[in-house]
Amino acid sequence: MAEASTVRDVTMKQRERVREAGAAIEDGPERARWVVGLSLVLDDEPLIALDRATGHGFRLTMSGVGDNYQLQTLLADRLIGEGLVAGQAPLDQWVAAATDASPRLPMTNPVYQRLRLSDGHGGYVYPEGRPWDIPLLDGVRVIVLDPPRGAYGWSAGRVFTQMLPALTVDGTMSPDEAAHWMSRIAPAREE
Repeated sequence: MAEASTVRDVTMKQRERVREAGAAIEDGPERARWVVGLSLVLDDEPLIALDRATGHGFRLTMSGVGDNYQLQTLLADRLIGEGLVAGQAPLDQWVAAATDASPRLPMTNPVYQRLRLSDGHGGYVYPEGRPWDIPLLDGVRVIVLDPPRGAYGWSAGRVFTQMLPALTVDGTMSPDEAAHWMSRIAPAREE
């Protein structure tokens, strides 16, 4: 177990050096800015999703998710699409664009938000942001799920066209564990 921890620490230090180098060139040419975005992509990152309406909680792991638009689509697919959370599941072509098909959708058939996300501290999770931006709560990224407000859509399924994402539901929390996490979250702030 200590060996896995050491490897993770070394990998995190290497990523931090890449992030620092990317930040130094972020104001440079357009292609150079992609270095920052790529360096902020999380791999094998634990994620907790809490459904505010029911109090249910889920443990997930994400890798290769480039932005929060993509995260929203994948969360809706894994949670609503599998019947774990109430709501309207995303269309198959939206999920395909977020995973392994052409990432662009016509404006006549954009992806529509199926969940409104806030973090464990009550802040709105902006679709334009990245999973990296979601602040930690007790050492893990926590997403709180609410119904969407209105019809908000976008036409890109994913930012990094050659990167295949993974978002797996590792399990449903026990009622006691979910209640513990629900007691830790802040109310959603209006933004």
